[in-house]
Amino acid sequence: MHLYNLTLQPASSISTAILGHFSGTKAQELVVARNQRLELWQANTTTGKLSVEHSEDIFCRIRGLASFRVTGGSKDYIVLGADTGAACLMEYDPKNRRFSVVQYHEFGRTGLRRLIAGQYVATDPKGRAFMIGAVERSKLVYVVTRDAEARLAFGSPLEASKAHTICFDIVGVDVGYENPVFAALESVYDDGNSDEGDVPGKQVVYYELDLGLNHVVRKWSATAPATANKLIALPGGDDGPSGVLVCSEGAIGYYSPTAASSEELSVAIPRRTGQDDDRQVLIVAHAVHRMKNAFFILAQGEAGDLYKVIVEYTEEAATKLGITYFDSIPPASCLRILRAGFLFAASADSGSHRLFQFENLGVESEPVNQPTLSLRELSSLILVDEVEGLCPILRSQVLNLAEEDTPQVYALCGRAAQSALRIVRHGLEVSELAVSELPGTPQAVWAVRRQGEFDDLIVVGFRDATLVLGVAEDVAEVTDSGLLATEPTLALSACDAGGLVQATPRVLRRVHTDGRAAEWQPPRDLRITHASLNARQAVAALGEQAVVFELDAMGELRERAEALDAGSEIVCIGLPAVPEGRRGASFVAVGCADSTVRVFALGTAGEPELAAMQAVADAPASVALVQTPLGLMLFVGLRSGLLVRARVDEVTGELSDPRTRFLGARAVQLRPVTVRGGAGVVALTTQPWLCHAHQGRLRTIPLSYDALDDACAFASPQSPEGLVSVAAGTLRIVSVDRLDAAFNHASIPLSLTPREFLLHPESRHFAIIESEHGSANKPNQQPPEQFGLVRQGAGRWSSVLRVVNPFDGESTQTVEFTDNWAAVSMAHVSFVGHDERYVAVGCVCSMTMRPRACESASIRIYRWNAEGTQLDFVHETPVDEIPQALLSFAGMLVVGLGRTLRLYDLGIRQLLKKAQTL
Repeated sequence: MHLYNLTLQPASSISTAILGHFSGTKAQELVVARNQRLELWQANTTTGKLSVEHSEDIFCRIRGLASFRVTGGSKDYIVLGADTGAACLMEYDPKNRRFSVVQYHEFGRTGLRRLIAGQYVATDPKGRAFMIGAVERSKLVYVVTRDAEARLAFGSPLEASKAHTICFDIVGVDVGYENPVFAALESVYDDGNSDEGDVPGKQVVYYELDLGLNHVVRKWSATAPATANKLIALPGGDDGPSGVLVCSEGAIGYYSPTAASSEELSVAIPRRTGQDDDRQVLIVAHAVHRMKNAFFILAQGEAGDLYKVIVEYTEEAATKLGITYFDSIPPASCLRILRAGFLFAASADSGSHRLFQFENLGVESEPVNQPTLSLRELSSLILVDEVEGLCPILRSQVLNLAEEDTPQVYALCGRAAQSALRIVRHGLEVSELAVSELPGTPQAVWAVRRQGEFDDLIVVGFRDATLVLGVAEDVAEVTDSGLLATEPTLALSACDAGGLVQATPRVLRRVHTDGRAAEWQPPRDLRITHASLNARQAVAALGEQAVVFELDAMGELRERAEALDAGSEIVCIGLPAVPEGRRGASFVAVGCADSTVRVFALGTAGEPELAAMQAVADAPASVALVQTPLGLMLFVGLRSGLLVRARVDEVTGELSDPRTRFLGARAVQLRPVTVRGGAGVVALTTQPWLCHAHQGRLRTIPLSYDALDDACAFASPQSPEGLVSVAAGTLRIVSVDRLDAAFNHASIPLSLTPREFLLHPESRHFAIIESEHGSANKPNQQPPEQFGLVRQGAGRWSSVLRVVNPFDGESTQTVEFTDNWAAVSMAHVSFVGHDERYVAVGCVCSMTMRPRACESASIRIYRWNAEGTQLDFVHETPVDEIPQALLSFAGMLVVGLGRTLRLYDLGIRQLLKKAQTL
């Protein structure tokens, strides 16, 4: 257990990600870095959904990641660059579900230091060494070998440092089985002795590791453009020409010791048609996918446009470069191409991470090496999944506008066209697949599978009847199921020998596949009060005793000679599922009216023996024994709304580690469900909860959905691990798609980067100011969510004031600022002598960021209308500096203007200055 620096919601931004087979299986996986958290992701190739298989806080700031596989190995390792001042080689242990350190070598002080290596990590493609570099001077090379026990190990580092050198990127060059080579993009800066007019240039430098002499030499260098920022390593051997591509502002060039002049092997990056500013395109992310005797390169520009880079080559070097427009997606921090035909685009500042599926490898009619490009809708990619995030959170408020059990977090997130007002709730997101009305008021529901892979019957229990529904292309009532429809159902289960078992107050009914039915009736004047069933056993409660049934060789339920004597009135029963390879469950749990829960060992013959007893705080309402991936667990739902869980010894039945949690004001009803192939429990009270094994721990988390009367597991082609439930006279089929998130988001899209927001307390509407630098209020011919905003030069602004209804997401008013004006601050103000609510907005015209100045500035006063859904303009007051901060104080408005605080009162035509600091 970690006892510090833990949050309910970890950082959502992803700085970098790597691909590999980290579990040692054939499945390709992603390892992503989220600040100080390392996560293992998998992409389901059938559904196209991303899921987090493991997440672990490693308590250091991750700066770089690289995958490493030794020659002949089948498992990938992780080389970690962090602020620890150490080189770390890690692996994922699927058995213990954790990231473990293979070897750790300290070489410097901790912290984000420019001279301490960790910013850049590169590995040799053949798995012989890796380089870890710093922003300035330091570069260390580690040779990786195997020890006597065949474990990976590396010795002392070999230095490749050079003074007065700034490093911009490092990659491993594919040179086959020759000495490993690493390429670095460097710039040598002035040491104080050169002329003032000298401008430092950039170079591509090859560092070669001589495995025989065990040292690193500077093998080759070439001059690179002054705006170069990124290196892309090309495959070598039979798959490519080796060497690197150097990305600079507006161009991509090929560099290699065997290549011709770099000026001849470069290509210009196309710019968008109609772009107003003079900036060239800068590549910010790339992905290289190796295929047999070929490779595929995607590069992304700042605006999000994807380019396909075409390399023609001979055995020795590249001979020609080409580039063509591929598609446009939101800007990403890193791109990764999966072998199954997916493109993963991680984001560091726009919130959402996306998974695309390739439809083709580029439109054939798209021209090559054109100076401009025309934007179009996605034609080569299809969005199949999106993992929402909150990065960056600019402003937030904790409110309970929906009047739910727990408050919500209202946060302004994202930037530019990817920004949104997000309503964040604690709990898992629930997708509603189908809803249908039911006659009467249902009390219970079951889903059973008579044959095939999916459930084909839904049985709804009412107070005095049972409704049987068949599931096919549609849901319709079934009358020939063999189940009793004239009595309420207490329990229902499919049988291992085929057919069904139904428990009602007056009979325990065994229905065979051929339509035959066998019944067991309780003794005279007794009724079955509670029952629990599994595929081979049944337990029916009759007051203080319970009758145990087992499936015999003929497929019939046979009553055991000895009944279970609880010693108190039985109010609930929990019988676990039959373990694989066993003839029946070993234990059964019963809840008694004397506020105790007893666990009985069923054995093979004789009277069930008491194995354990647990006293609880209130009368139990339901009980469940569930074989979770973490072992056999006992769950008890109490009438007071408490959930009690304890671990059950699978040999003796003894209880240990009891834990209690309050879930709601209603009695807790428990139903076993299937979660990621393992067993879990749904707890129903004023809000549904899910208890399941998550990353090696048992987690209890709410579901963001309506209160349910009953629910059970339901397998269908659309959702193999869904739920069928009844609530408020309706039958609902729902699914929980993303189990790795502790919060779910409802998003209201915004058009520009949000800066501040205020709430009107009566109407519950938000006033939001949005502003964007480098953009102008001109129409965009393409959807800004995909292509971004229309770029303008420095000092150009677009800005709006928006009033939003958070319940339906509609904007009731949008005020657009024109003539290069932008809103920078906002505050609610209550003026003395005025009953209305006012909103003060600080505005600037033609503001520049460096230096921070503007042509003019003012404070605009707006008044809420009577309904609180719109703002009416009152007047505008000029000020002499940027109004960066506004605050209501003592019935007046305090404005922060640079180093000055100024106090204003409300006037008829403008604000009246009352006082200011000296």
